Amino acid sequence: MVETLRQRFEEACVTTQRDIARTAGVSVAVVSAVLNGTTHTRMSEATRARVLQAMENLDYQPNQAARSLRLNRTGMIALILHKLDNPVYADLLRGVYGAASEHGGTVLLGDAEMMRSSSQFVTRLLSQGTVDGILIRDDQLYDDDVMAELRSHPKPILSLDHDQHHPWVGIDDRRAGEIATRFLLNLRHRRIAFIGGAPGHAFQQRYLGYQQEMQQAGLEPAPHLATGFGEQAGAHGLRQALQLPAAPTAVVVNNIMSAVGVLAAARDLGIAVPDQLSVVGIHDVGLMEHLRPAVTAVRMPMYELGQAGVHALYDLMAGNPHTSGTITTPEPELIIRDSATALADT
Repeated sequence: MVETLRQRFEEACVTTQRDIARTAGVSVAVVSAVLNGTTHTRMSEATRARVLQAMENLDYQPNQAARSLRLNRTGMIALILHKLDNPVYADLLRGVYGAASEHGGTVLLGDAEMMRSSSQFVTRLLSQGTVDGILIRDDQLYDDDVMAELRSHPKPILSLDHDQHHPWVGIDDRRAGEIATRFLLNLRHRRIAFIGGAPGHAFQQRYLGYQQEMQQAGLEPAPHLATGFGEQAGAHGLRQALQLPAAPTAVVVNNIMSAVGVLAAARDLGIAVPDQLSVVGIHDVGLMEHLRPAVTAVRMPMYELGQAGVHALYDLMAGNPHTSGTITTPEPELIIRDSATALADT
């Protein structure tokens, strides 16, 4: 009975795929490769785009039941992030959803904040065959028992950050630290502090970028004031920075939401930004443009990270090898606003 249903599903799908193939001027095998997200069939990006356009023109709706029977997959992936309400993830989510749609898949979101040892979420997620693969970001922020359980199952896991345990795709965090620091150095600042973040690859790489630029300028880097995330962390970091032997005239803020706290604390302390303190944040969100002063930031390619992560995960799900690496195009981009200015001659 199941085999009969499988055959009927497959026949229905092949017929529809033939229509797409005829419209796009390609073989059914190429259409199938696009639909299933496999790379066994070689094709150019132009060919893939032509197939996707034909699907749209024909209003093709993949038969998910057929795909699940044929591939023994649900087409669903899980994306687990630390604090889903972090506005930095907006572009990442757009990239993930867009790429998953290209593969005919769906996305289940999970918040690592809710996944503790006592939670049953991970057990239900994996034991019921709900998802075919899992995307995570910065596993050092997750509960150890949760990560151990994730790794104990045969589902492919791909990290959206440099990772020693899993295949990964990352962004150039070190370059972001370099760009932010070089900008302030070019504005004649020499006492530059580095605020925020926590022990972890991404945050350490940003500090290393800062450290490198300071040393190349013949300056002593300030210690990494790793005060954490969010507005309170920024405020706390600024107060620590002001206690350094040489109070800073500028700060690089490791995560952009902490820059909000830096501005608030500066105002409370009677420090004018940017006239007395220049501020540059790493990452960028729309809110930064509407603050006063608007915050200069290093925009990271989060949309492209989401896309690359999904494509790599679908490769893993199809049994294809993946070479981990950092996205280099586009590279982090400096968005100049009003929170940093040249240091006045003294």
